[in-house]
Amino acid sequence: MKDEPEVSQQEIIEDLKARQRNTLWPDAMVNSSSVDGFLWKGSENAPLVQRIGAWIFGFFFMLMGVVFIEIDREIEDYRKSILAVIVGVAFFMVGIKVFRNGFRRRKAKTSNDGEGWD
Repeated sequence: MKDEPEVSQQEIIEDLKARQRNTLWPDAMVNSSSVDGFLWKGSENAPLVQRIGAWIFGFFFMLMGVVFIEIDREIEDYRKSILAVIVGVAFFMVGIKVFRNGFRRRKAKTSNDGEGWD
């Protein structure tokens, strides 16, 4: 037998409750804000599933931007609206930002290694 610590049934139940905790309202709100933060700011160590999700969200935002601009381009001249173009460009720019955040970021190197001027 391996020298693994024995896990009691109570510890397993507590672990399961902790994993499912983010399905209730206050914990879901905290989890949601971390997802929003990842989509907007990106992460250097996001798992592949989250990165693919960011690519999908970004692609659909860009697609909606193209759709808004294309709809404005196709309608009659007297009904054209600069607002549709502004909304389309805004959607496209947000899509680019979210799509780029799906790529892995390099960790910033810190120069605070103890060597230097005091």
